[in-house]
Amino acid sequence: MTEHYDELILKSLSGTATPEEKHQLARWTEESLDNKKAFADYQQVWKATHSDNLPVFDSSVELRKLEASLDKEVKQGKLFILSQSLSIKIAASIALLAVCSLVFYQVVFKTEMIVKESGSEKIQFSLPDGSVVWLNEKSKVSYASNFNSERNINLSGEGFFEVAHDADKPFVIRADKSEIKVLGTSFNVRAYADEARNEVYVVTGKVSLGDSGNQKIVLNPGDQGVLNKQNNALSRSAEKNPNLIAWKSKQLVFKKASLTEVAETLEKYFQISITVKNTDLQKCRFTSSFQDPTLDEVIEAISIALNLNIVHQNKNYTFDGEGC
Repeated sequence: MTEHYDELILKSLSGTATPEEKHQLARWTEESLDNKKAFADYQQVWKATHSDNLPVFDSSVELRKLEASLDKEVKQGKLFILSQSLSIKIAASIALLAVCSLVFYQVVFKTEMIVKESGSEKIQFSLPDGSVVWLNEKSKVSYASNFNSERNINLSGEGFFEVAHDADKPFVIRADKSEIKVLGTSFNVRAYADEARNEVYVVTGKVSLGDSGNQKIVLNPGDQGVLNKQNNALSRSAEKNPNLIAWKSKQLVFKKASLTEVAETLEKYFQISITVKNTDLQKCRFTSSFQDPTLDEVIEAISIALNLNIVHQNKNYTFDGEGC
């Protein structure tokens, strides 16, 4: 966890957070279960240290009371006995301080998060256990500084993972509403918050894809698993589609693909919007492959092969014409 979110949590609990800060904190807590747990731990500590039922203990005040009481008892030649009430207050305060210190240490220091963001570029990096991660544009991962103890990672966006095998420590990815668990394998996860589904495509090994509840399916090499976020339904397709990792391989492959499939692939790869104006064009099939292609190169090839009229404005493309 960064100092920024520590500060936002404390502001929220103390009632001093601005509306914008509250909104920012709410978005952060929804990003992962670890964030929710960290916030809940803070709440627990806050309630414990601000409870109306606990005896109020002010060290300076209680010390003055104790000194005055001692002085009175000495002057009267009597044996001083510490009152039971004061003893309870001191003991309770010391115990509370010890507990709060322990919880605070666990929350702040042991849940420190490391964050990697790709921004407008694709990036590659290694995790402490030797696993390798590729992040697509506009994606982010975060994991605890003690990652080797528990291999848990949070993903927002799209990433390809080559996971180092460790039979004793499963590798768990929490992505939006999905949970992916593996021992050692390579696979792609697409989980953008503004998209209606989360997708997992397995290249090697086996992957368990589940929702936030108890549902889960097992995916084998070539399988694509999908979580529909609207109805929380899980599904699996065994039809291999190399274009699901085209953003990483920089290769587009079409084998008798429908124009609808081609359009969906190009939208993801080039981050554009495509409208097929003539519904009869959806029956057309396209076969070709491209290595590290440019958008103009692919558009020209499709236009010639399928006899299309393609117009565009900014990133919005329209496919029209008599077609095949």
